[in-house]
Order: sequence, then C-alpha cells, then structure tokens
Amino acid sequence: MVSSVFIRDMQVRLFEGRKAPLALPDLIRFHKDLLAGTSIQYDAELLQASCNNAYHEMSVELLEETGLHRMIPEVDVLLLAHNFPNSRPDISVVNYLMNRYQGQFISFAVNDLGFGAPFAALHMLQHYLNREGYAKGMLLVMDQTSFPYKIDELASTAGPDTAAAIYLDRTTGSGPALLGVDMQYAENSIKDTAGLVLDRLVRATDVHRSRISLLIHPDLKELCQDAQWYRECQSENCYDPSHWSAAPFFSLQQMLGETDSGEYICLMHLEKTDSFIHGLMIRT
Repeated sequence: MVSSVFIRDMQVRLFEGRKAPLALPDLIRFHKDLLAGTSIQYDAELLQASCNNAYHEMSVELLEETGLHRMIPEVDVLLLAHNFPNSRPDISVVNYLMNRYQGQFISFAVNDLGFGAPFAALHMLQHYLNREGYAKGMLLVMDQTSFPYKIDELASTAGPDTAAAIYLDRTTGSGPALLGVDMQYAENSIKDTAGLVLDRLVRATDVHRSRISLLIHPDLKELCQDAQWYRECQSENCYDPSHWSAAPFFSLQQMLGETDSGEYICLMHLEKTDSFIHGLMIRT
C-alpha cells in the first residue's frame, strides 16, 4: 500500500483566445503523411477557426501566471497527461520545460487512455513519491483542440482548450492530500464496477462512505444514482466534462477552496468509450 502525498498546489486555466495557425512545411507534411492511406481528409481551413495552442506554450502560460514555474527546479518527477495530440509534435514538452526552467526531473507523457490519462498519471506519481529519492512531483494536464482534420469527440462537444497543474509533495505535513487512486475496467455493470472502485478506496483509507463527498462525471451519476453505495455518500457534485482531461480538476480546485465540501472527496470518472472507471480519494 502506498502512502498519501500532499497537494501543495492545484491550478487550472482556460485558453479561449485564438492564434493564427502555423504554416510550417514540416508540420503540414507530417499531418498529410499521418492521414495518408486513411479515409480522413486533410483540411487546413479547420485551423482558421481554432485556438491553435501548443502544449509547450500552454504549459509556460499556466506555470508562469501561477508562479508554479519557480517549483520546477525542486521537482523530482514531472508527468504530462493529455487525450488529444499536441499541435506541435516536433516539440517535446517535458524537455522544453526542463531546459527553460533548469529542471532535473525524470519525465514522460501519459496518453492513449482517453480523458482518464490524468488518473493513471496520478497513480504513477503517487508510487514514484513513495520511493527513496523522489519527494516532489508535478502533473500537467492539458488538451488542445486544433487539428487540420475532423475528430469525432470534437464534433459533438465544443469547449475551450484547457490545462491543469498539480504539485505534489511527500514531505509537507499539512493541507489537502491525495490518499489513493484506483481504476477498473467495467466488464459487465458500470454501476457495480464504480461501487467496487469506491469500496477499494474506502478500505485503503479506512473512511466510511457517509463522510465522503462525491465529485462525479455526469454520465456516471446517471448510471449509479440509485445504487446503495451512491446514496450512502455524504453529498454529490458533478463536473463539466467539456473541459476535457482537466475537467475534474476545475471542480476539485473549487471544492478544495470551500469550507463545507466535507473532509473527504472521492473524484470518480467514467471513460465511456473504454468502459473504465477511475477514482481518486482526497482528504481536504
């Protein structure tokens, strides 16, 4: 069993402004090669109405606006989690940040897990920070929505580009804490699987459900609101999934700033396309 780690800071940001698309020959060739042999059509006109953000630029804006960039030299592990591809695949985001802020961290990206990528990344971070030599970690969560081709997920829901930064510290002895992360594929019932994820988090932290405030994906609430485990929780709130991978952390940041949110928050996410349930247990 891994020990809890403290949440030193959590920041979120919307990127609603628009930038001119980059007409880089290498980038155009990359996308045309990527789509070659598929039924997906390259369409540069789609970028004209898009935000055209890149993850290295979004990271810098979020970190420097909030002052978190000053923590980078102290960070031992930095992870990047996202669902949508970067608009600049030619730039390694974590290497860019390491060079810009003189970091000495180990780093990698977590993706290909849908909007559940941040949960897997936090699971990894918690395990890293329970090892000797790793005391401080940072997770960057972001999604940009500018592509010269159509993506099904963007056809049904419109939302701005978004980002979140979570700074974790094993050594700080006060403040909100990440107690545990759990995830499970729902082979049959999503409702029962969500109950199983919650039960495992409850057993690992020795917290009764009546002391837990749920922060839950609206689709998961619809499937689970008549379950006994759901009714036994202290309260529930839903988050807005239009904020992509960072969506849960917009609401979580708000709840952590409220005095009546309860002592424990269980954040539960449904990755519907893969039938995966993700859960975090937070002590406020």
